[in-house]
Amino acid sequence: MQINNYLKNRQPIIYKTFSNALNNKSLSHAYLLVGQKGTPLLETATYMAKSILCDEPTPFACDNCITCSRVDENNYPDFIVYNGETESIKKTQISDLESNFERKAFEQKGIKIYILHLIENMTVQAINALLKFLEEPGQQIYAFLTTNNESAILPTIISRCQVLHLKLTDRNEVINRAIELGVEKDDAQLLSYFYNDEHLLFEANEDNKDYLEAKEGLISFLTNLTEDKSSSLYTMQRKVSPLLNSKESLRFFIDLLLSIFEDAQLVKYGKQPILSSFEGFLHKIIENCPNLELIIIELLKAKSTINLNINTSLLLDHITLKIIGAEL
Repeated sequence: MQINNYLKNRQPIIYKTFSNALNNKSLSHAYLLVGQKGTPLLETATYMAKSILCDEPTPFACDNCITCSRVDENNYPDFIVYNGETESIKKTQISDLESNFERKAFEQKGIKIYILHLIENMTVQAINALLKFLEEPGQQIYAFLTTNNESAILPTIISRCQVLHLKLTDRNEVINRAIELGVEKDDAQLLSYFYNDEHLLFEANEDNKDYLEAKEGLISFLTNLTEDKSSSLYTMQRKVSPLLNSKESLRFFIDLLLSIFEDAQLVKYGKQPILSSFEGFLHKIIENCPNLELIIIELLKAKSTINLNINTSLLLDHITLKIIGAEL
């Protein structure tokens, strides 16, 4: 994905703000990128970091020099990323970060940069450690924090950062542009839940094993749920669960289920769904699952437990029983 074009065309305020900071050498020591799910927060933060480190910036990263390549390959020791989407960010990681950055930089540039992606997924102890780190930033140390939920971030953290808001592009617009790029309609609709840019969506659709496994599980589960609700638990245990071999595929599956039930709720109240390719399923779900609101709440709860190393099979059983209305 060409993040430069994305920022220039879709996020002009951020593009101009950061461009001026690079040109005028007036960078903030910490940035907080705020955007709804689907906006390329991590990709944007990484590109901004590369722009500071790049050997030939214009003023943004060239994406071709050795330094840019090393950042992309996770082979630049003065650039550290902790991803709160894949696991909770813990105090030990912040302590390690602070310890590493107290030492002299490995690279001649002397610049050190860290990214904390989705800081709403930090432990309380990690947040306290981060506050201390942000209070006294070292020379030539830059932080990029990201969040999907600004209201969940402590005001004391926000006050220490320059806040940049990524605007959300209309999902139907992203879907239509992705289809023009060659993405199948059903994939474009499903992936628009995760990627708010047609180019990023296209790239994800090209080679994403976790998504493909989650989609296969979704279709299998929905087919069973709408045709033979009583055997849904069997289908989840025997056909869906074996497909979800990683946290990422599990995360995709729960999010896909959530997008389906949210769209079913739209249809229930006479609104146009995003997932028109699945409209047949949506109407049957409304008939078979009267408590859509409660199911959506359960799916949101399930999302929050993925990083806690909970047993996948038990989690999927719990979700299924809630969907079909059975008691645990």
